[in-house]
Amino acid sequence: MKAAVLVEPGRIEIREVADPEPGPGEVLISVEGVGICGSDHSVFSGKWAAPEYPWIMGHEAFGVIEAVGEGVSDARIGERVVIEPNVACFECEQCRMGRTSACTGRQSVGMNRPGALAERLAISERFAWKAPDVGEDDLVCVEPTTVAMAGLRRLGDRALDRRVLVVGVGALGLMVVMALKEHGSDVAALDINAERLAMAQELGAGPVFEDERFDTVIDTVGSPGSVTEGFEHLAVGGTLMFLGLDNRPMPLDAQSVVRRQAKITGSLTYDHPGDFEHALELIGEGLNPGRVVTDRHPLGEAQRAFESVGSARGKTWIRVREG
Repeated sequence: MKAAVLVEPGRIEIREVADPEPGPGEVLISVEGVGICGSDHSVFSGKWAAPEYPWIMGHEAFGVIEAVGEGVSDARIGERVVIEPNVACFECEQCRMGRTSACTGRQSVGMNRPGALAERLAISERFAWKAPDVGEDDLVCVEPTTVAMAGLRRLGDRALDRRVLVVGVGALGLMVVMALKEHGSDVAALDINAERLAMAQELGAGPVFEDERFDTVIDTVGSPGSVTEGFEHLAVGGTLMFLGLDNRPMPLDAQSVVRRQAKITGSLTYDHPGDFEHALELIGEGLNPGRVVTDRHPLGEAQRAFESVGSARGKTWIRVREG
């Protein structure tokens, strides 16, 4: 099968690789499309080292089941599905507590197990969700929408009933804006990219007024600059949530946090199965996250797609097969 293979940081080649075989309890998926997110780009750039080279990236995938492994009903063959790419062990303490996002044995497609930027992918059937009857742009956005919705769930309704600031409106930030608007929140947005900020405003985000403070700030970047900006706009007693995975030191000191009486929290992916199920339900009912998609590339342009994703106005995805 064909795959977009990362042969070294910053360089992708389209190669023929061995087809995967579905094991017991698994399904084999003919991959149709894969989104690119910040984590993927970090692997591409070498900021996060791939487990090995060559490496297949990508995890925000959808496609059609073409074969099943032992123990899986043949009735699933031909079913269009969306991949939940964080495969939990269900055995560790965190999994037993229902916090699969913190699973100590988690296998993440494209991160520590081969990714979806290939014509076929094998995965446990419980992580291949039947797709709602929506467009491809919506399907490629299911996984990041789940990330956004899980973050809001963890904040709780009380935090969202007030005016909320979203710092960073790349693809994930745009989905956070949409999720907040779906909740009914009054949303404001900040970004250094004027085009992305304009897109957030098209989705319903308002401007930030001079010296305005917010009880809830959601930082989707986590960079030193975004942390400084977000904390500057945080009200006394407010909550600052991080969704971004930047690993540089935060420019915060204990005195500032204490004097602001701030609550600092983070939200990592989502918990199986409730969060994914909830996002799929909302998308099936018309949430339409595909509104944030602005760039689409064929598999043969994977190199170009990854090189340009940082400057894209919205979400970028790669079509693996023609549907």
